[in-house]
Amino acid sequence: MALSILSGTLLALHFQWGAVVLSLLLLSLFLRKMSRTVLMLSCFFLSLSFFNATFQEKNHHTTLSVEPRPSPYSVYVEEIPTIDGKSFVSLVNVQGERVLLRYSFTSEVEKGQFQEIQPGDLCRVRGELGEPKQGKNPNLFDYQNYLSQRGVFWILDVKDFGECVDKSTWKHTLTHMRYHGLKRIERTFPPTTVGVTQALIFGETHRVAQDSMKAFRDLGVVHLLAISGLHVGILFAVLYYFLLRIGMTKGMASWVGIIFLLCYIVLTGASPSVIRSSIMLVVLLLGKKAALNVSVIDSLSLVFLFIVLYEPYSVFNVGFQLSFMVSFSLVMSSGAILNESSSIRQLFMVTFVAQLSSLPIVIYHFYEFPLIGFLTNLLYVPLFSVIILPLCILTFFLTSYLSMDSLFVIYQFLLDGIQEVSSLLASVPFCTLVIGKPPFLFTLGYLLIIYIVFVGVEKKKTISSFGFLLLYIVFHMTVITYNPYGEIVFIDVGQGDATLIRLPYNRGTYLIDTGGEVQFKKEKWEERNEPFSVGEDIVVPFLKSKGITTIDTLVLTHGDMDHIGGAEAVLREMKVREVMISPNSQEKVEVKKIVGMAQRKRIPVKEVMYPNNWRGDKYGLHIVSPQDRVYEGNNDSIVIYGEIGRLKWLFTGDLEEQGERAFIETFDLPVDVLKVGHHGSNTSTTEAFLEDTNPSMAVISAGESNRFGHPHPNVLERLSERGMTIYNTAKDGAITYRFREKKGTFSAHLP
Repeated sequence: MALSILSGTLLALHFQWGAVVLSLLLLSLFLRKMSRTVLMLSCFFLSLSFFNATFQEKNHHTTLSVEPRPSPYSVYVEEIPTIDGKSFVSLVNVQGERVLLRYSFTSEVEKGQFQEIQPGDLCRVRGELGEPKQGKNPNLFDYQNYLSQRGVFWILDVKDFGECVDKSTWKHTLTHMRYHGLKRIERTFPPTTVGVTQALIFGETHRVAQDSMKAFRDLGVVHLLAISGLHVGILFAVLYYFLLRIGMTKGMASWVGIIFLLCYIVLTGASPSVIRSSIMLVVLLLGKKAALNVSVIDSLSLVFLFIVLYEPYSVFNVGFQLSFMVSFSLVMSSGAILNESSSIRQLFMVTFVAQLSSLPIVIYHFYEFPLIGFLTNLLYVPLFSVIILPLCILTFFLTSYLSMDSLFVIYQFLLDGIQEVSSLLASVPFCTLVIGKPPFLFTLGYLLIIYIVFVGVEKKKTISSFGFLLLYIVFHMTVITYNPYGEIVFIDVGQGDATLIRLPYNRGTYLIDTGGEVQFKKEKWEERNEPFSVGEDIVVPFLKSKGITTIDTLVLTHGDMDHIGGAEAVLREMKVREVMISPNSQEKVEVKKIVGMAQRKRIPVKEVMYPNNWRGDKYGLHIVSPQDRVYEGNNDSIVIYGEIGRLKWLFTGDLEEQGERAFIETFDLPVDVLKVGHHGSNTSTTEAFLEDTNPSMAVISAGESNRFGHPHPNVLERLSERGMTIYNTAKDGAITYRFREKKGTFSAHLP
C-alpha cells in the first residue's frame, strides 16, 4: 500500500521517478502473486494518491499580491524565530498564508528586545513582499523551490517593526516549552556545548559550530545530531522504566508513553526522523493494545502512507528520504542482524546496512560519500548512544533543579574532545569520495546495484556483490572524468567572477577566479553563527557536483575580493596543482594570505604576464595581459585568450579602458565570445575595444540588484547596437557552453 501511495504521488509530481516506482509496484505484485483484494487496494491507493497530489499541486499557490510600496501587515508568528547576527528570520502567517519574515537589527539593544518574541505573538510591521530567490546554478540548492515545498511563496522584508501582543493559545504550549528549553540551554550550558545539546535534546542544529557540523558531515555521522529512532527509543524506554518503578501499571505507562511521543514530535520541531520513529512506536503500542499483529514493517509503511497522503511534497525532503530508506533497509535486514552471534557483529551489520542504503540519496544530494563513514559510525554510534546522549539528557534535567558544575565539566570535556577529534579525522586526506551528482539513469543504477549487494550478502556472496558496486562507482567516476564533452561555465557568484573551463577527456580543468564577498568590519553582535561564503556555499559545491576534485590551474586575475574571496575554500577542499597571480599583486593583503595558504600546502604559485607559457598553452589558451610587472589593480588583471569548441574567447577579468587600449595596441585578435570586463562597468568595454575585437557574444558576470549598478546602461547599449547576443548571470543565472570537438551550444540556467 505504501508503494502504491508513493507511485501515485510521484506520477503526479515527478513523472520519471513515478514511472520507476510504478514499475517496481507492478513487478512486486506479479512476482508475489498477490490476491485480487491486494490488487484492488493497490489500484485504489494508487488512484487516491495521484488525485490527492494533483489536487494539492493545483492549489499550491499564493493568494497574496505585491504592494507598490512598503505596506502595513499583521503577522502571526508560527515558529521559533532565528536570530543570527543582525538578522531576525521567522515563519509567520499573513492573511492565512505562510510567509518568511526578515528583519535587520539596527543596534545591539534592539537585538536584545527581540529575544522574547515567540510563537503565538501577533505583531504589526511595515514591509515589502518579494519572491524568494531562485537557484541560479545547476545542481545547487534552490531556495525558492525549498520554500515552495513548505507552502511559502513570499519573503516579507520588514522596514519597521511595531508592537507585538501575545495571542498564543493552548496549541502553542509545547512550542513554548521548546522555546524556553532552547533558551535555557543557551543561558546555562558552556558555550561550546550549546549547539550539540540543543541538537540532541530538541533537534535544533542552528547553534552547532560550522566547523563541527562540517566535520560531522565529512565523517558521515551528522545524523547523530538529529533526533533519530535510537533517541526516541532510549527516551521512551527510560520514561517507561521510570513509570513502572514508581508503581504505574504497564497499561497506564504505555498510554503516558504514547502521549509523550506525540508531544515530543512538537518539542523537537517535527523533523521527518522524529515523526517517523515516534508514530511508528505509537502504532506498535496501539496495535499491541488492540491485540493486532502489527509488525515493524507494517508500522513503517502506515506512517509513510499517512505522511505522504497528508503532505505529498515531503517525498522531496532529504531528511524524509534518508529516514525512511535507512529504516526500511534496517527492518528488512533485521533477521540477518539478530542472527549475528555477538553485539559487536550486530553493530557492524547495522552500520553496514545504514551506510549502504543511504549511499544513493547522499551522493544525489551532496555529491560525495564519506569513505571513513563506516569506521566512524562504528565508533560514534555506541559512543553517542551509551554515553553522550544519556549524559546530555541527565545534565539537562538535573541542572534544572540542582547546581552541578562538576557534571558540566565532564560533559564539556567529552563534547570538546569529540569535536576536536572529529575535526582532526575530517582533515585526513581522502576521507570522502567525491562522485558528482549522478544523472537519473545512474541514480537508478545505484539503487539496482545496492539491491544486488543486499541480496548477495544474504546469500553469503559478499565479496562478489561488493565487487559489482565498486565497479559501478569506478565506471561512474570514469564517465564523469573522461567525458568527451567539455564545458565553460560562468558560475553565478553574485557580484563577482568565477569561470570554470573543463576540457574534454580530462585534458585540463581551469578555474578563473573564485568569486567572493567584500568584508566590512562588524561589531561582535553583528557576526553570524553561519556566515555565508561564496567559496564554501557556491563554488566548491558546484565543482563537487560536477565530480571535480582537481583544479589544474587556479587563475586569480587580480586582488579584488569579488574575484579571490572564495580561493581559500577552493584550496582547502580541492587538489590544486598550481596558482597563477598577477605580478606583484601580493602587495594586497588578501592575495598575500592566499599565497601563504598555497605555499603551506606546497602548491606552486606563479606570477605570470604576457608572454608567459602555462599548461593551458598546450590546448590553445594564452596569457595576453598584463604586459608589465607594475601592479595597478584592475588594468593588471590576468587576461586569457584562446579557441575552445570552435569559438575564440577572451576572459578579461576587471580590465578597464587603459588595459583595453594596451591590448588593442599589442594584438590583433578576433574574438567570438567576450567575458565583459569589470562586470559591465562603464569604465570598461569601450567602443574602440569592441570595434577592434568585434565579438558576437558577450557574457556579463554581475550580481542581481548590485549596489554598483552593473552592468551600466551605456555598456548594454554599446553591446546591443552591435547586434551581440548578451548573457548576464544576474538575469540568466549560470551560463554554460557545452562543446564536443568543433560543435557547442550555449545555455542559461534560468529560462
